[in-house]
Amino acid sequence: MKKKNKARSDSQMDAYSTLKDEILNINHDVSLMFSTARSIPGMADYHFGEWEKTCQHLPRQLAEDTIRVAIVGPIKSGKSTFLNSIFKGDYVKRGAGVITSIVTRVRRGNHLRAKLFFKSWDEVNAEMEQALVLFPSLSWRSENEMIDIRQEKERAELERALSQLSADQLITRSSRNINNVILSSYLKGYQTANSLVTMENAVRLYEGDRFADHKAFVGNETLAVYLKDVLLEISSGNVESNIEIADCQGSDSSNPLHLAMIQDYLLLTHQIIYVVSSRTGLREADIRFLSMIKNMGILDNIVFVINFDFSEHESIDDLKSLVNRVREELSMIKPDPEIYTFSALYNLFSVHQTRLSDKERLRFEQWNVDRKFTELSNRETVLFESFFYDRLARKRYTLLLKNHIERLAVILSGITDWIVLNRDVLAQDADSMAGTLKKISRHQQRLEQIKATITKTLNGAVSEIKKELQRDTHRFFDGQSGNIANDLERFIHSYTFAPETYQESLKHTDFSQTLYLVFQEFKQSIDTYITETINPAVIRFLQAREQRISEYFAALIVPFDAMIEDVFDELSGRLGRGELFNKGIDPSSNRRPKMDAVISVGSLRPPPLVAAMQYSTKIKTEAIMRLGLYRVMGNVSKLFRKSDDRESEQSLRALKDAIQRMKRETGKSVVFHLKDYQENLKFRYLFKLAEATADSCAETALNRFQAYFSDLSATMARIGTGQNDKAGAMKILDNMDQASRQLNEKLDRIRKQVEEAS
Repeated sequence: MKKKNKARSDSQMDAYSTLKDEILNINHDVSLMFSTARSIPGMADYHFGEWEKTCQHLPRQLAEDTIRVAIVGPIKSGKSTFLNSIFKGDYVKRGAGVITSIVTRVRRGNHLRAKLFFKSWDEVNAEMEQALVLFPSLSWRSENEMIDIRQEKERAELERALSQLSADQLITRSSRNINNVILSSYLKGYQTANSLVTMENAVRLYEGDRFADHKAFVGNETLAVYLKDVLLEISSGNVESNIEIADCQGSDSSNPLHLAMIQDYLLLTHQIIYVVSSRTGLREADIRFLSMIKNMGILDNIVFVINFDFSEHESIDDLKSLVNRVREELSMIKPDPEIYTFSALYNLFSVHQTRLSDKERLRFEQWNVDRKFTELSNRETVLFESFFYDRLARKRYTLLLKNHIERLAVILSGITDWIVLNRDVLAQDADSMAGTLKKISRHQQRLEQIKATITKTLNGAVSEIKKELQRDTHRFFDGQSGNIANDLERFIHSYTFAPETYQESLKHTDFSQTLYLVFQEFKQSIDTYITETINPAVIRFLQAREQRISEYFAALIVPFDAMIEDVFDELSGRLGRGELFNKGIDPSSNRRPKMDAVISVGSLRPPPLVAAMQYSTKIKTEAIMRLGLYRVMGNVSKLFRKSDDRESEQSLRALKDAIQRMKRETGKSVVFHLKDYQENLKFRYLFKLAEATADSCAETALNRFQAYFSDLSATMARIGTGQNDKAGAMKILDNMDQASRQLNEKLDRIRKQVEEAS
């Protein structure tokens, strides 16, 4: 059964590759037809405009089209092992941990290659600068000076300052303090990273025998902190080269900015695989992350894998009981969740039996003794692979091939019309030809008027939709009438400060250290709220605007389809034919613009809502000044009455004042940050998307009829009126017509195969 399923999966992938190659061959043959047309005497300089550009760009676009799959789940759920089992080898190392997790992208390649993308020195220093806001003991640097990790003195002083932090400053919410880990990781990894990081974003390759060297960076948080991105190319497994599978480490990361990074990737994905460990089942962090995915509007694209450990369960019934419990819990978020239960490690061992270590071989042999577990794992693996490759194959057919098929169909139909027009004119005598050209010229003028009207209408429409997008965007973000700014400011101002939890810290540590601890918890709460609540709301807003843009232009272009077809019907009658163009090809543009294609072709992406705010060091300066004031006041009061030591009370009072200042400063920062993001979102994404969609609609409406915008009288003048010249041109046109029909038949066959597969 497993071999049968693998053969089926391979067959589907081969079918896609075959169809893709056929489309590329058709595109090549269409391009040759342009050259053939220019072989007609006198037409060597003739150009087919956008048709030729489309054919030139199609191979690159087809190569760049990518189906993205995200593997998500908590730390130690087995995501990396699962990904390795898909590619049939030990290629991916577990991420660098909770603090410095990154997205590792994996594709099929011709040979092993790891591509590591490093941050620039400016990015490194900026991240460290944010981690140092309100950091205690900053006497070693001037207040306005930006840190530069390349300076030996600053590295030494920062290392000394980190070593002086108390245990309270090293732990936040029962886990390692994010900012301290970032700072110490940068310091510890500096000597190795110094030769790799540059002022630009450097890229390093590790190929062939050196491929495994990349694990030293991905698997070590002191080096992973210097990375922006990782792309692995692997030459094994059944995965096609246009499928990208990403290991999104740590959905339970304590760093909200890493969750935001995962969100950015999830927006690009067509399939999400959420891995749950059978050792833990679903936890609170899983529910919170899945709820966030639901709020992003992409939960329909998710399936679940329960990765079980043979030694963790006493019986098959115990495992099934856990699966049923997980299913019930998931059903509260996604009705009828699709779940597969198998051991990724067992699958990986199965393909590496001859290369297992003694310890691994003993484990594998022991597992094989338990037939119930192995049979369940094998059966569920077959079901998962069938789903995985079936769905990916269908998506590839639907998403990647259909658009290119439609473009080629439009070009071929237009070429047929061009051939028919030129043949009709050439077949007539000089007097009849002159009359026909005059008739065609009048209809061309009408087409040119329609073309100009379409252009003018779309230009005006772009201006109108931009006004609407601006109103919607301001309404969404604006604190006066929207929710985003109001909600975030409300969260900041309602942040609960529990002073009693810091009384012990104030007694035993310096005031500035406690202030730093309070600030870090406050900032992490804000970042978490932005990532889990604000970001999904922004994503839903963008999805609604994208749909509105699509519907707006689709409705706008419909009347022009009817106008153009009326002109052609009339032209057909004047030329003595019932039909001018091939009705088998739908020339209408009243289908919605394919927004995925528009976004991809335009390389458009919304700017990330980065959670990092700029906080003022005045918070710390003012807090320490107030502490001094309260101490002076306390000393004065001691002159008039006996009193217990008021040191702790004075520090606590200064701390309360500081948190109020933090809220005020953060509120100001939020207003500035959201205003800046709002403008970037409008100008860098929504406005450009509207312009690109308008261009796509115009191209769809006009390209089909490009043949009729050419100057046929000039064409006839080039060919000449001599019988031999006309006969030679007619022969070439006849050959082109025959080739066009054959290519149309091939394209129709491919279209039917794709539609059946989808």
